Amino acid sequence: MINPYTTAQVSFEIKQEIGHEGKNSTAFVAHDKQLDAEVAIKKVAKETLDVALYFQEAKTLYFSNHPNVVQVHYACQDDEHIYLAMPFYSKGSLKNLMKTRFLTVREIVRFGCNIASGLHNIHSKGLVHFDVKPDNVLISDRGEGLLSDFGLARMMNASGMAGQDRLYSKMLPPEAFTQPEHGVLFDIYQFGVTLYRMCNGDSAFYGQLERFGSGASLDRHAYRHALVNGQFPDRSAFLEHIPLRLRKVIKSCMDPEMANRPQSAIEVANELGLVDERLDWQYTEAAGTREWSRTKPDGVEYKLSVHADGTSIAKRGKLGGRYAQLSPYSKPKISNAEIQGFLKSQ
Repeated sequence: MINPYTTAQVSFEIKQEIGHEGKNSTAFVAHDKQLDAEVAIKKVAKETLDVALYFQEAKTLYFSNHPNVVQVHYACQDDEHIYLAMPFYSKGSLKNLMKTRFLTVREIVRFGCNIASGLHNIHSKGLVHFDVKPDNVLISDRGEGLLSDFGLARMMNASGMAGQDRLYSKMLPPEAFTQPEHGVLFDIYQFGVTLYRMCNGDSAFYGQLERFGSGASLDRHAYRHALVNGQFPDRSAFLEHIPLRLRKVIKSCMDPEMANRPQSAIEVANELGLVDERLDWQYTEAAGTREWSRTKPDGVEYKLSVHADGTSIAKRGKLGGRYAQLSPYSKPKISNAEIQGFLKSQ
């Protein structure tokens, strides 16, 4: 008689560490000798979790089979750890990209639609992700966003709700303080905060967060009050090139009232698809100077530099050639409205 259960050995060589995913897990690039392939290995200490429950992450990813959800090759374990083997994406995470530069509106819309598509897929399978953030969006070789890390994901009950007591405090929706179970609107809120961070950069986001303290010194009462009243993240603090339609989408996702949020990820994707202005402005900050630049199809580049004292220089010219100053926007003190006027008109 054939034994239906067999213990087999998996062999891989760890090449380099690519990140700590919390206190109890680490990610590596490894070479799988059986597949002769580079893979990403997530290694998690067994003593920190319910092993049977954790294997749900592997099952969730394995059965999702969606182009915007990271796939699992296999899951295995030894006496002390669980290992998840997944494709290795050399471009890293969305958070890593955001560390290098600000995203254009076109990139925000594209990645946003990718994330929404992945979220819709897992929601349709009855799951709440519970951990949507830039760290957990990987970038494929084709430059598409892939939703990853389902360690907190839980299956919804018949009422469309799921419980999770291990939550990432920096991305909490207000209802996390008032109810034990949550549905897809939890993910919609976190998606909105993710889009907000993509628009404004993590320095601005964490700068706002710092006023509440951190760790043991976190002022939980003030933090909760700011979330419930829609004061954090600051809905009025958007960079000037972020168009009004995109701001409205993000604010609706982050609405403190769940009934006012988009009710599905596809609804958010549809709204993002309507964003059609200021798509290609590249924003930079350096030594107190803020700069916007874009190059049109005819090779003409437009630039606006705004210094810390409010003085501005706007210019236009061919790449590698001479630039002409645009006097209406080169002035001793430029306003936010005038900056937006320049970005909209060029």
